[in-house]
Amino acid sequence: MIVIVGSFASFVVIPFSEKIIISDLNIGFLYLLAMGSLVGLGIIMGGWASNNKWSLLGGMRSAAQVISYEIPSALAGLSVVLVSGSLSFGTIVREQSHLNWYIFHNPFLFINFFIFFTAALAEVNRTPFDIPEAESELVGGFHTEYSGMRFAIFFMAEYADIFVICAISSALFLGGWYLPFIPLDALSTNLKVFVQFFVVTTKTLILFYVVMWLRWTLPRYRVDQLLAICWKFLTPLAFTMLIFTALWVLVFQGRGLVQMIQELF
Repeated sequence: MIVIVGSFASFVVIPFSEKIIISDLNIGFLYLLAMGSLVGLGIIMGGWASNNKWSLLGGMRSAAQVISYEIPSALAGLSVVLVSGSLSFGTIVREQSHLNWYIFHNPFLFINFFIFFTAALAEVNRTPFDIPEAESELVGGFHTEYSGMRFAIFFMAEYADIFVICAISSALFLGGWYLPFIPLDALSTNLKVFVQFFVVTTKTLILFYVVMWLRWTLPRYRVDQLLAICWKFLTPLAFTMLIFTALWVLVFQGRGLVQMIQELF
């Protein structure tokens, strides 16, 4: 129940449109990180409660993965917060109107998108980071002793988490409900809400397809390789991109590449 509560509580801050958002919290990004941390706690408890030493080892290993990859994903997201000046997802999306998507804002945020998406994949245990589901190692991981509805709840939470990270990636980096060259403000209120919801859902499902595509394509990493990628590569790179993003904001007063090109022409 802790795992599924953490997953579904994250839906509260997903901005599907200006009108379809359960709560546009002014600390939305911090709230998302807090809810994501519940998953690691639930995994440890699931392995411990199994009264099976292999499940406990699988739970500890899975929790180490989830907690480790929260750091680069949080750092990559903080770069967006730094540029937008807000922790609210509604504000972050509204700042990306007229093709000012943060993935195009500067080269460092472009790299941060891939850092965030890669780290998020590892957080939700998807291939090539699906160590918790490594049936050939440690029996079946933390959920070895679970079957029926309990097993289904673990996996329902996992797929809900995938939808969340895809939706949040589109909100942080891919303009949320905005599309280039489509003036949403000219539409009627109801049509505008429908178009915004359709755009966000489409972007989310495209990223969801990428997640499935990677699952069909890449082999699984060993646990030592998985943690080395996090601590030796993604975390230092995310720190570096955060520093360079801060310098960009300082030097160019927060303007992005698209804005500067528009000013020139």
